[in-house]
Order: sequence, then structure tokens, then C-alpha cells
Amino acid sequence: MKAAVLETWNQLALKDIEMPVPEKDEALIKVIYGGVCGSDITVYKGLHPTAISPVVLCHEILGVIEQLPEGYNGDFKVGQRVLMNPVISCGTCAACQSGYGNVCSNLKLLGIHVNGGFEEYTKVSVDKLVSVDAELPDTTAVLGEPFAVAYHVNSRAGIKKNDKVLIAGAGTIGIVVALVAQYKGADVYLSEINEDRIKLANELGLKTMNPMQCDLMEEMRRITNGIGFDVVIDASGAKASVLTLPDLGRVRGTLMSLGLSGVPYEFLIGKVSFKEQTLIGSRLYSQEDFEAGVKVMTELAAKTALNKVVTDIMQLDDIVEAIELMKSGKNIGKIIVKCN
Repeated sequence: MKAAVLETWNQLALKDIEMPVPEKDEALIKVIYGGVCGSDITVYKGLHPTAISPVVLCHEILGVIEQLPEGYNGDFKVGQRVLMNPVISCGTCAACQSGYGNVCSNLKLLGIHVNGGFEEYTKVSVDKLVSVDAELPDTTAVLGEPFAVAYHVNSRAGIKKNDKVLIAGAGTIGIVVALVAQYKGADVYLSEINEDRIKLANELGLKTMNPMQCDLMEEMRRITNGIGFDVVIDASGAKASVLTLPDLGRVRGTLMSLGLSGVPYEFLIGKVSFKEQTLIGSRLYSQEDFEAGVKVMTELAAKTALNKVVTDIMQLDDIVEAIELMKSGKNIGKIIVKCN
């Protein structure tokens, strides 16, 4: 079968490899679409702290069940369309024993530590499958994993009705985090410099501001009567954005940075202390988060044109081009790759 193999850092090749052989309790999945994520680029460049190579990239996977474990008598059926939680936890470390498998000490992920979704077939533990509403088109359903991220981010930040929330960066994650926050009843603003991404966010019913055309501090004072945002989230990964988090947040507000690159820079932690702000990390999601995120996505799809989030559909044969497009930052929304 065809697969996009990251042979070593910055070297991706489309190759013929053997079909995956499911082990006990694993399902074989025929991949429909795989989504290209910013973390794929981090892995591709060799900047991810734990990624291995060679590996088949992609952890955002929509597919059809080709085979279920022998003797399986659960709810899933062969031929059913599913998403999959790519998190593989050990189940025995202190984090897992506390119920936090998403930050397992021995964590592995499809597409980063074991083969993922940029291949014609993949395999996954059957307890990581997530069902998809039959009414959702493939190009919306494939957004399930980003919505799982967004649901977990909103939960970690404690976002609630009437909170004033600022999210920096209107890439796919910034947009879906904003949509989930708005779903929860928050008053949400997106900061973005790319006018095409601003247009997409506006079409999805989100409020935006361009810091190249306005003063963010002045906008914060106008929107919050000078108090500051209840929650400020950086989804851009830009150093300048992260450094302004404490300035834009209120006293005892919540600050989050979603970047995972590990690139160091100076951060004035005293600003956080002076305002008694809470600085929170967020990583991945639980199975419950994933299922809840997909439920929110399904509800939003009934009244919002979520398919607009997908702006580029490419073929597995063009995987190098897809990665280069994501790497360039010129894509407006989500890039998905058709794998069969």
C-alpha cells in the first residue's frame, strides 16, 4: 500500500509499504482523509522533542472500519465511518493512574511515534474509535481531532458563559477553539494579521481584529472597560504574541499558550505574579474530550458552514506538496489529504 514515510527529518517520501497487521484489540481502518497539522511540521523539521523516524505522519484521521478484532461484540461495525483518538497511553505511570493519560510519562501518538494516517490503511485500538454522525460530510467530519483539542483547551481554561476571551491566531486550531468557546456562551475575539484568515473567521460568525491595523491594548480596554480579558490564549506560536499574554489578561485571569515547539525565549513571569494570573498548559485530550468535541462539532455543523474550515484538499500522491504548503504558512485553513 502507499504511505507517506518521514524517512528522517525534512525527508518525506511516498513509498510502498506492507499493510498494517492489527494486534489483539486493534481495528484495521481504511483511511478516507488525513489532516495536516502544525505539529506535523514540527515533527517533519525534527523539532519535536520525542518524535521518531522513520514514521508515517498524520494523527487527524477519518476512515472506515475494514476489520474488527476477532470476537469483538461492541457497538462498532465493519464498514462504519469513524474518527480515532491517536493517543497511546501506558496505563501504569502516575499520570495514567491519576486519569491523565493525555500527559502519560510514556506517551505515544499515531503519526509521531507509530505509523499514522497518511497511508491507505492504518490500525488503532478499538477503544480509541469515535463514531461519526451519518449526516456529516467527510470534509467536516475530518475536523473531529481539532475539535477534540479545542474542547480540551476550553475545559482547561475553564471558559464559561459571558467570559471575554481573546485568541491570538486564526489558523485551524485558533478558529475551532474560538468556535467552541462561543458555543459555551463566551464573548470571543480572534487576533490575526492574515486578511484571508480574518475573512474565513468572519464567515464562520467570529469577531476579529488585526493587530497590524489596531492597537491590541486599546482594543482590550475598549472591549473590557480596561479590566482585561478573562482568558487569553495564544494559538499562533509567535513569540511576540506569547509575551503579551499577561498584559492583555485581567487580574486573576487565565493565560494559555498552545505552542509545543520548545523554542526558548524570555518571558517576564513577574507580570503573571503581579496580577495573580493563572498560566495553564494544555496537551491533547482524553477519550471523553474527543467524544465531547465531536458532539460539539456535530451540533455546530447544523448551523455553521464548518466545511469552510477545510480550504485545501490534496491527494496522497501530492503529500510533499501538502506538507510544503503547511510549512509555508500560506494555507488559509485546514489542509486535508485524500488517502484512498
